[in-house]
Amino acid sequence: MDYKIISNGVFEVLKDKDFKIETFEKGEYFSNSSRAFMIDYNEESKLIELKTAILQEGEGVEFKTLSSWLLADDADDKSKESIKNDFVDTVLETLGTKATVKGERKVEMPSKKKNADTIDIESFAARFLAIFTTHKDEYKQNVAKYGEFLYDDFFRKHGVEELQNVLKEGNKRHISKYFELLNLAYTNGEQNVSATVVYTILLGTLFSDKPYEKEIDLQLEKYPYLFKAVRHAKLILKSNKQKAKYL
Repeated sequence: MDYKIISNGVFEVLKDKDFKIETFEKGEYFSNSSRAFMIDYNEESKLIELKTAILQEGEGVEFKTLSSWLLADDADDKSKESIKNDFVDTVLETLGTKATVKGERKVEMPSKKKNADTIDIESFAARFLAIFTTHKDEYKQNVAKYGEFLYDDFFRKHGVEELQNVLKEGNKRHISKYFELLNLAYTNGEQNVSATVVYTILLGTLFSDKPYEKEIDLQLEKYPYLFKAVRHAKLILKSNKQKAKYL
């Protein structure tokens, strides 16, 4: 798997902060003598992870995972770019530095495109924002920051966050409304929309720190095709030796 887009992007940021490439028996990492960052890709699980460690003289190095994504063999450059941006943001956040937005411009809100035969990612975003209106600014910031809508970055944060929120809140009407949207998008959505529903939002929540597995399964029983898709994807991820985490 070629993930140079990701590793090079992370290193460009770290290089400006006096990090250098170091090699060891498992590959390479980026270090400034007190902290290290490493990008680790598992060929078997298809999981790419950003890890960090505090370096102390005379003590062993123990890396912990900061962020992880599934990266299939056929992943395109856009997917890798999305992962790179997340890793860069995570590195900057870890180092206490905020990313800056260059050339911020006016951003139009997405359209539902009601007359279209299938739901594309813009239409899905519009339907999501119609329910969760507080994320309209985050949508604009996403587009302004990256020059286009990087939906993986947006939904892995806010899609999962809102699913956790409605399940924790327990309001049946709010829960049903969100799951109806997810089922509609999965059933009538383009391939990237269906994948976003199953992997990014639902599995992202199932493999988060507060999985709400029983609550999600209870809701999915109303939507057999979506339930089957999630169950199949969940079994694939749980077959990995390490815990798969899609956030």
